[in-house]
Amino acid sequence: MGKTRPTHWPMSQFPVVDDCLRVGDMPLTQLAARVGQTPFYAYERRLLDQKMALLRGALPPAIELHYAVKANPMPAVVQHMAGLVDGLDVASLGEMRVALDSGTNPSRISFAGPGKRPVELTAAIAAGITV
Repeated sequence: MGKTRPTHWPMSQFPVVDDCLRVGDMPLTQLAARVGQTPFYAYERRLLDQKMALLRGALPPAIELHYAVKANPMPAVVQHMAGLVDGLDVASLGEMRVALDSGTNPSRISFAGPGKRPVELTAAIAAGITV
């Protein structure tokens, strides 16, 4: 009996031009040279914008969206996502620092999760973060 093999969601968001994958309208080979090493992670802000617009369009306007920094704490990603969501959710002191460095108003940052140390709670309260 044959099983249906799982398939990956179509990866059409990154075009291939002249046999070269492009990210952010840049050939991947050029991006790799610019980064100076492989492997590396590449994100396209335009795609993040589009996906967030689709999500917002599917939800009632009263729903507030928060980005979980633990999903990807890369500062450039957090800073970009901060402009697309209503707040940031952090679970550690490191994530809290990234969220604060993104320029997000501390009142729009929530600090949740179990096992918080006194130093983490003190830092969150001092910064004005919702605990």
